[in-house]
Amino acid sequence: MIAGHESQENIAELLFDWTQEDETWLLAEFGRIPLFEDMISYVQTYEGMGCEFNVWLHENLPVAITAVLDDAPSNQKSWLGTIVVHPLKRKKGIGRSVIRTLLSEKSDVVFSGIPYDLNDWSLFLGKCGFEQYGIEEEGKKYLILVYPNG
Repeated sequence: MIAGHESQENIAELLFDWTQEDETWLLAEFGRIPLFEDMISYVQTYEGMGCEFNVWLHENLPVAITAVLDDAPSNQKSWLGTIVVHPLKRKKGIGRSVIRTLLSEKSDVVFSGIPYDLNDWSLFLGKCGFEQYGIEEEGKKYLILVYPNG
């Protein structure tokens, strides 16, 4: 699996197509079902904060998208902000493989934050080696996880 850079519009288009049935993710990220233009703004906002989006390919086809912030203002550590797997490729090890590859490129801990009540997301990250680190409240309650790299 390899990661490649795509244009903001291509990333937004893939995210828009791949998340149409993911009401939980859409509501968590947008608070509503977004329009395509909202997805472009989403990508632009995160890139503006320093996140790097990558489209992951398997057999030359896009299978996953990640957004990683390498130097978060809060703690100067890497954060996995987003991982979305193509709907037809889910539950086949793609997400874990992508996360394993991402983590292997880091020499320090990697954090991730998810809405507190989304158990499926925390179970997935737990299977990838992330551990619960703490809880933050910024209007909403978030579970902070850490991958203890190194």
